[in-house]
Order: sequence, then C-alpha cells, then structure tokens
Amino acid sequence: MSQLSESAKLTITALQQRWIDCELAEDLTGVLALCTDDVVWLPPNEPALLGKQKVAAWPGSPQGNRIRRIEITNLQIDGSNGLAYKLADFATWLDTPGKPDDEPVTGSHLWVLREVSPDDWRVALVAWSIAAQNTWRSD
Repeated sequence: MSQLSESAKLTITALQQRWIDCELAEDLTGVLALCTDDVVWLPPNEPALLGKQKVAAWPGSPQGNRIRRIEITNLQIDGSNGLAYKLADFATWLDTPGKPDDEPVTGSHLWVLREVSPDDWRVALVAWSIAAQNTWRSD
C-alpha cells in the first residue's frame, strides 16, 4: 500500500506532463524550473551533473534532434515524508536527419522528487537508461 497521497500522485503526474510539454517545446529553462536548485542528473554513461547550472551547460542533449513525441508507460509513483519517486519507461520520437521517423529511442527513467511546500513537488534527481537497440548517442 502506498504511503503517498492520491493528491501528491496527481500533482507529480501533472508535473511530468509539464516536463514533457517543455521538452516538446525545446524549453530547457522550463524543465529546470521543475527541478530543485541542487538537482542531480545521471545521464547514461556520463558523469553526474550537479545543479541547474551544470545541467543547463551540458552538451549531451540530442542537439539537432527535435523531439516530436514522448510516450510514458509503466508509470509508478510512491514515497512518503516529503520524498517521492517516479519510475517509468519511455519512447521518444526524434526528427533526426538521415534516420527513419518511426524508430523511437526507448528506455527507462527514475525521478526522485522533493516536496518543497504542501502539494508542490520538484525533481531532485533524474536518472535514465537507453535500451541497447537504440543507436542515438549524446556525443
């Protein structure tokens, strides 16, 4: 049985949708507004990025690859005492020159969230993996 309230789960699900909307709009500032100041990003096969400034300066985003669509599946949200986690699988379709449009990048991600005030959650940690069959790389 979950210790996280349904209200908190709904708030976190709404935050996830805002994150996706920002990604589709190529709005990194909007994504970072959903994070704590001391956010940690753990990209696959790369060193940890500590804080919003490091994340904003990270060159590893799929540059030149506009995100067309994101689908989230197998969503799990739980937590207690002002901390929560969100675990999910994703499929992301990119507009990549020279690549077919119908092949998504797939993987899984984990968020750790902190409640900064009642029913106001921020992402404190983001970790993700890319499924082996994908050929997209960040360099």
